[in-house]
Amino acid sequence: MCPESGKSLMIGKRANGTERALDLIEALSDADAPLSRAQLAQITGMPRSTVYTLSNLLIGRGWLIEQQGGQILLGPKAGFVSNRYIHQHGLDALARQVLSELSRRTGHPCEIDILDRWEHVVAISEGRIASGYLRPVEGARLPLMPTAAARVILSDVPEAILRARIDQALLRDAANGPLAWERFFQEAQEGLLRGYVTVEGWLGGTVSTLACPVHAASRQIVASVCMILPGSKAAPFLDTCLPPLQEAAEKLTGIVQRLGWPDAENGKSLMCAE
Repeated sequence: MCPESGKSLMIGKRANGTERALDLIEALSDADAPLSRAQLAQITGMPRSTVYTLSNLLIGRGWLIEQQGGQILLGPKAGFVSNRYIHQHGLDALARQVLSELSRRTGHPCEIDILDRWEHVVAISEGRIASGYLRPVEGARLPLMPTAAARVILSDVPEAILRARIDQALLRDAANGPLAWERFFQEAQEGLLRGYVTVEGWLGGTVSTLACPVHAASRQIVASVCMILPGSKAAPFLDTCLPPLQEAAEKLTGIVQRLGWPDAENGKSLMCAE
């Protein structure tokens, strides 16, 4: 055998061993419960001797732990890597990617909004400035009732709670005119049924907003993704902007349900419990 052939064979064996080690880790992750070596051999199709050799290696490196009775589960090293992944690709980073892509596709500024202590909070904002509209600073707190985000996020809050917690004088429309509770509830419920809300007439009629819900794992609406549109009417933009906005809302819902969003979820739960 020539030296190069021997080297290629050794690399192939190492790669095969790496794949089998990963198979063990993935089998334990998929099972979400401790497994015996016999079960791992059955699941992965490896010889028991290979399972014993690789599992002992992974236990020694901290990737796996062996419990009393020979049951094996993921070890601290797997947790450290998972935590590092979430840190590098966590909710904020992943949500910002979705929002940035949405703004690039549509050409309009976009926000992810949550509610905190009965105020509208801009959690994440991306995109270029539209005519007549300055992008809000992230963390900015805005009047709650005029916004499309409020109609989206409050649409599943009982009416009795809203009437008890929100002063009638604060119930205003985008032009700062008085807004009847019946109209607010109607707009919120219509938005809940069709999956989006529009509010028109911001900044003297120069800006409109379009918002879709973001759901937690409980299916509770905990946030909205909102697009800022130029002009006094949202209808001309629905064909081109609503589909990508709804797609972004679905992606954000998947991220929130996978990673959780304690700030948004806890704030909403407290509101609904009052």
